[in-house]
Amino acid sequence: MIKKTVLKFLLVLTVIFTIGATSIFADSTGVVTASKLNVRKGPSTKYSRIGSFNKNKKITILGQSNNWYKVNLNGKEGWVSKKYVKVSGNSTSSSISQNSNSSSNNNVVRTVNVVATAYTGYSTTSTGQKPVWGTIAVDPKIIPYGTKVYIPQFGRTFIANNTGGAIKGNKIDIFMNTKKECYNWGRRTIEIQILG
Repeated sequence: MIKKTVLKFLLVLTVIFTIGATSIFADSTGVVTASKLNVRKGPSTKYSRIGSFNKNKKITILGQSNNWYKVNLNGKEGWVSKKYVKVSGNSTSSSISQNSNSSSNNNVVRTVNVVATAYTGYSTTSTGQKPVWGTIAVDPKIIPYGTKVYIPQFGRTFIANNTGGAIKGNKIDIFMNTKKECYNWGRRTIEIQILG
């Protein structure tokens, strides 16, 4: 019993330090193509402007919601329109997101068909992290915590860092930022790629 508890604790620590050391979307970068790109509080022109980027500014993409990218603006999170950002990282390339046979990484260990359900909410994950766009809940017996999982429908790599009572076998839950995004996604059977 003690041995299992110690092993679980070490696994959780490894996941926390791995996620803390590398950004989930570190390879997702873009360059601003507009002469001046507004940064907004939310993923729509209905949200107020909190700043802007100048043309050719290199930005790191933290997440995505419909036609908007979540970005960092001087330590604050904001949103920019995708149509004014040329993506230079592999994981958010629009050509990748349209092709389910491509991956954001060449080291695909295996592909798995799963039932993927969208969820939202801001509790703590089973690994002690706050759920964010780019994380998924899994059955750790099937997909261990800390595993990188490429989901072609989004054209990006996700990190497995949560689980739940209903997630048994080939099921995953994908964290999304809003209830609307959850309703739009619902529950689907998809193919995912486990990366090494």
